[in-house]
Amino acid sequence: MNRMHLLSETGYLSTDEKWMLRALHLAEKGRKTVSPNPMVGACVVKKNRIVAEGYHRFFGGDHAEVAALKRAGSKAKGATLCVTLEPCSTWGKTPPCVAAILNAGIQKVVIGALDPNPKHHGKGVKALRKAGVKVKTGVLAGRVEKQNESFFKFIRSRKPFVVLKMAQSLDGKIATKTGASRWITSVPARRFVHELRAEQDAILIGKNTLLKDNPNLSPRIKVRNQIEGKPWRVVIDPNLEVSPKANIFKGEQLTLLAVSEKTLVQRRSHEKSKQGKVLLPVHDKDGKLDLDDLLKKLASLGVAKLLCEGGGELAWSLLEGGHVDKIHWLIAPKLIGGRSAKTSVEGEGFRLPDDGIECEIDHVEKLGEDWHFVGKIKASLKNIR
Repeated sequence: MNRMHLLSETGYLSTDEKWMLRALHLAEKGRKTVSPNPMVGACVVKKNRIVAEGYHRFFGGDHAEVAALKRAGSKAKGATLCVTLEPCSTWGKTPPCVAAILNAGIQKVVIGALDPNPKHHGKGVKALRKAGVKVKTGVLAGRVEKQNESFFKFIRSRKPFVVLKMAQSLDGKIATKTGASRWITSVPARRFVHELRAEQDAILIGKNTLLKDNPNLSPRIKVRNQIEGKPWRVVIDPNLEVSPKANIFKGEQLTLLAVSEKTLVQRRSHEKSKQGKVLLPVHDKDGKLDLDDLLKKLASLGVAKLLCEGGGELAWSLLEGGHVDKIHWLIAPKLIGGRSAKTSVEGEGFRLPDDGIECEIDHVEKLGEDWHFVGKIKASLKNIR
């Protein structure tokens, strides 16, 4: 094995860390199918070798611990269970995993990160220890939280983990002066976008993007065990201007129109007669939809991961409100020009360069001829106006 794979932040991996890395690898298999649940992987280890393993395959399915224990059968007795996230101790869509662990005769449980939900935090550990099971926590906890960054944000804030994606030219244009935007980036970059869409619970765009581009927003990737109708398509349409014949309503994905509560009250009787629309009433703020209210309402519907693919105005509104958790910036090596051509971030902008939003780039890669930057917002907004 490559030496770099044997290293942790503090040196060589311990035995528990080695099995936790395997559990993390297993958990990753559920990235497109388990949300709003977390990705979880588990290994049953006996005499320093894995006798069974499992992961949370899809929302509503067996949790990772149960899947691994079922495969282990009688071999689980006296073994160690390594699991990325604290086992649940209460009933949900499935029975509590703590009960399955105790029934299987597991001797030791190694846990990556504790449950972020204050109602459940540490309770699984307490129940296991009370029953006489040895428990070790915090093994590669940082990697577990990074893998499940959307879940941890969703649980702690009751808002979705917001990803802002932009595809632009080298000079920052997302369309030409005529409004043409297909295609600025290459086939490999667009293929990546479809993979990214397939991971989401919902995709958000603004009304202007829909009216100009008439997108479908489908992932164009078949994902086994994905929740039916996902990812949802959400359009910010305060005054109900979107045509029912738009591509956004085609296909199996659910489409929601985020509508001003005032507009909905004024046109309620008219809209009741229209079929095929799911309307989500949202508060108004300064003449626009309140994005904070929209995010909270989407979270209440089970949206833990939200991808934003709108234009520069929506990008600015999300950034200005401090709503963006992660950025994916795709940059094509071409110059488009045009003072009237749309740019990736518009709005009012900043007065001084030093006031700009700083981004912390975690990863850079080439996708065909394009560059892909992945990162997060580093500094809070200041001196916007």
